[in-house]
Amino acid sequence: MPTVHERLKEVRERQDLALPCPPNFRETFLKRDGSEAPLVLRPYQQQMVVHLMAMKRFVVGDDCGLGKTIESIAALCQLWKRDPDMKVIVLTKKSSVPQWESEFERFTTGVNVFMAVGTPKKRAKAHEAWEQSTGPTVLIQGYSSACNDFGTLQHWEGYTLIMDEVTVVKTPTTRVHKICRHYGGQADRVWGLTATLIKNNLMEGYGIYKVVVPTLFPMSKNGFMNNYCITRMQRVANGRQVPMIVGYNARDIERFRDEIDHYYLGRPKHLVAKDLPVLTTKTVRVGLTRFQHEKYQEALSGLLELGDGDERETTQLTALIYCQEIVNHPALIEYPDYTSEKLDALLDMVTEGGDLHDQKVIVFTRFKEMVNTAMPVLEKAKIKCVRVTGDENEAQRKEAMNAFQDPNDDTRVIFITMAGGDAINLQAAKAMVFYDSPWSAGDYLQIVGRMIRIGSDHDACYAIHLVCRDTIDERVMQVVRKKMGLIEQVLGERVKGNKGEDVVFKAGSEVRDIFDAMVEDARG
Repeated sequence: MPTVHERLKEVRERQDLALPCPPNFRETFLKRDGSEAPLVLRPYQQQMVVHLMAMKRFVVGDDCGLGKTIESIAALCQLWKRDPDMKVIVLTKKSSVPQWESEFERFTTGVNVFMAVGTPKKRAKAHEAWEQSTGPTVLIQGYSSACNDFGTLQHWEGYTLIMDEVTVVKTPTTRVHKICRHYGGQADRVWGLTATLIKNNLMEGYGIYKVVVPTLFPMSKNGFMNNYCITRMQRVANGRQVPMIVGYNARDIERFRDEIDHYYLGRPKHLVAKDLPVLTTKTVRVGLTRFQHEKYQEALSGLLELGDGDERETTQLTALIYCQEIVNHPALIEYPDYTSEKLDALLDMVTEGGDLHDQKVIVFTRFKEMVNTAMPVLEKAKIKCVRVTGDENEAQRKEAMNAFQDPNDDTRVIFITMAGGDAINLQAAKAMVFYDSPWSAGDYLQIVGRMIRIGSDHDACYAIHLVCRDTIDERVMQVVRKKMGLIEQVLGERVKGNKGEDVVFKAGSEVRDIFDAMVEDARG
């Protein structure tokens, strides 16, 4: 008789699944343009629903934009058909709480949804309402406040726990990991949602599964490192030596993939959603002005004079930050009157005659000050812009997103940062311009996923990188590509060498790798 895992592997190949529509799942939904359409799950989404119905502990790893939220909601509706009084807790990032509420409203009917937000007193009222509610009931709360409310939540049990962006719990030594691990132990079901189970190293996967499926890797952190990583001992304070990860063997990565396969399903966009836009990546290379070049060299030398007259000594990390700011625009180091070829290139793209003129465009940067610098320049050129940087309140965030998404609104550009880029759907965009790049390959995938999503009106979209030649821009992209290689080997195809030999993936410090390469560039 086949095992559950064997039957689920068969389900992953089936395109003819036809799950009945449960009572709490709507039959129609409203599209972005306001029109009503049938609410029908795609075959790969139905496959995920079957997995979640069968597995009490599981990681939903589908690519950004494929519908992890609706897959989870649809699975809950199937379970509510069996147990109408089942209660659910959704933990997510604070900015995503209203998004989850709106998704439940959009896709379900007859479900009691409570948001635990605001002051402790307001959250306590939501907790009380959730406890007293009958029928399908959901509590949505941010990770941070759920940790603060541990005194109340720690005693609850028997619920279904959904952890959105479950990479939040990846580090076993953190408070959020320890508290969520307790919540997971109290829950009857635990589902983790993430498009990037691995962002930088295998230890992240270990930390996540310690919360979602604690029995999967029963060994300690050091035991996991010895089993799945290449390590060497490094001397630290007080003469102690600790193991440090320096790389991975392909066979160990394969073993890790085999171990998680029972509790993980993640599909890339190109394999399951043929109607999603094709992504084309383009690099636009620009130069540094003489002034930028001089300041860049100063930052690498160890002492940088800012525009306000202050002198700053630089470490490896601060040198990288200053170099990126200098490359982006001198205004970021208090020299607002100097120019930047990067900003000129962005302006050329979105104004009349540019490749992106009259298109909806996302501009990503890691620096809020860059948004403050660039937005007035574009607005002066009559380009209507909005922003989501983490400084906006929920109403402002929603207003900006809606303006950009509305095909009848003349908003053309939305600026986003890592802090503001969570849980926003921006599939109206034709292109995303990376004014600078994140250092994590996982973060890169998350950002691109804001644009490449179900519901896009485009056949093709573009990721355009503004890159200053022979600077930190090029080195960051090299590091991201290296990290992307590890992600693809863990979550993608089977890894083999050219002739069946072991393949070794080197691990390293992003800061050290980028800094050393930049110093070499400067010397050259």
